[in-house]
Amino acid sequence: MEEGAGVAPKGDVGPATAARIVRTIWLHPHISRIDIAERLSLDKSTVTNQVSRLIALGLVEEIEEGSASARGGRRPIHLGISRSYGLVIGIEMQVESWLAVAVDLSGAVLGEARGRCRIEPDKAGEAMLKIVKEAKAKLCAPSSRLLGIGVGTGGLVDPKKSLIRYSVPLRLSSPLDFGKVVASRLEVPCLIENDANCCAWGELAFNRDDELRDFLFLLAEYRHDEQSLGMYGGLGVGFGIVLGGKVYAGAHGNAGEFRSVLCDGPGDLQFSLPKEELQRLESEGATLGKAADELARNVAMLVNTFDIERVYVGGDIENLDVDFPALLRRRLEENWMYPFPKDVRILNSSLKERAVAYGAAGMILDRLISGKGLLSAEAPA
Repeated sequence: MEEGAGVAPKGDVGPATAARIVRTIWLHPHISRIDIAERLSLDKSTVTNQVSRLIALGLVEEIEEGSASARGGRRPIHLGISRSYGLVIGIEMQVESWLAVAVDLSGAVLGEARGRCRIEPDKAGEAMLKIVKEAKAKLCAPSSRLLGIGVGTGGLVDPKKSLIRYSVPLRLSSPLDFGKVVASRLEVPCLIENDANCCAWGELAFNRDDELRDFLFLLAEYRHDEQSLGMYGGLGVGFGIVLGGKVYAGAHGNAGEFRSVLCDGPGDLQFSLPKEELQRLESEGATLGKAADELARNVAMLVNTFDIERVYVGGDIENLDVDFPALLRRRLEENWMYPFPKDVRILNSSLKERAVAYGAAGMILDRLISGKGLLSAEAPA
């Protein structure tokens, strides 16, 4: 993630500067006031005044004293975002179930809730609103400060317009104005995003790695409900693509949608395997192996073409009896035509079924940190 475009004037004391300082502290826990001033090209007095007000608001806290420099002098005091300031909720919505997590500002999971549901196309908005309210009631105590809610679901999602344009998993063939029928009826900010993109947001928000700039998040989920099995064999795949430290949406907002290059002609399946085979994926090792290898061949081409440095693998594929990282490594090497090896890290997300919900929480937290959403009306003016 980038710390913000441009360089603010050294004497800038507006709310935008406060937001930049908050984001810098969030990205770099244990940073000092002096280091903030150097990173943002601000006067030390400006940073000192802003940090004092942020501490008074309860958003920033002093953690511990650092080590003095070789020339002596006062030891710098390190800063961090207060974990008790508030929480965010991330929700993954599926057609028959939902999963939600409450996360503090450091990324620690405070609680988890899940439930059954039935999202019908003609009443999808009301069903989603009910899920959000139920998740909030289960995860947010009356004394807690809820800062925002992020929602992830499968399909073509336009997060800027808060619109679900089309969704096979939810059986939505016409646009759903999530902003109007859900977000506008809540007391806190509520954003929606494609499920695989949410996973990418989760890595960006909570990884805090300055070098995490070009990576792919592979989300592969296997649904057991009759509808998913009947429509597409139960196996759904999507990519969260991050280029230059930003989630890549594509020219039309459809980046990350997957259909195997081995598919012959048009169709509604993501793989070349017949739907009847995909339905037996969990019970037949040979079928699982064929599907995993087909996926690995497609991913290898993308990773080598875009020169991706990391691949995160998440979702139900982590629970299936297949070593997908090893399979992908082999296909990457076969797809690479040059004599020197490719340096690509392949990592399991370790979040498994919580990857989308946790990522949705990361998405809303990143948006709040990037802007002025965490600063109350009493923030520095």
